[in-house]
Amino acid sequence: MRFLKIFIYILAISSSNVKSNEYHGMVTKVIDGDSIIVKENDHLNKIRLRYIDAPELSQDFGKESKKFLQNLLLDKSVLVYSEYNDRYGRQLADIYIHNERESKYINAKMIKSGNAWVYKTYRSNSYLINLENHARSNKMGVWKNDNPMEPWLYRKSYK
Repeated sequence: MRFLKIFIYILAISSSNVKSNEYHGMVTKVIDGDSIIVKENDHLNKIRLRYIDAPELSQDFGKESKKFLQNLLLDKSVLVYSEYNDRYGRQLADIYIHNERESKYINAKMIKSGNAWVYKTYRSNSYLINLENHARSNKMGVWKNDNPMEPWLYRKSYK
């Protein structure tokens, strides 16, 4: 019996990083092109948009990417879908805006508009790569520059 209690306790602790959560909230802050704060009831949730990697604020087009996301989300009601947290404790999430006329998948919109890359882990996802290629071929966002540096390489080179 004691072993079972210990096993259940360890299982509960190890699964605390896993979070299957869907909720509505209000975006109170846009940190950069792929990170936001969402207020759910009286709780503030730090969120990293899943599948995307936006330019760092100190990188070319970083401030423009943040501004684009602010225009989409700041002070708006969103639907957040998150399955787990990243290593920094942020919810990795898909963000949606729904109204009577349309639904917007914000993560995809950031890629398609050229304000973010497909995150390096998801480079084999053909849907996301097609969105990135659309932005690239239309010279949108970061693709206005001939050879933009991916954020993961930028972070690595400036550590």
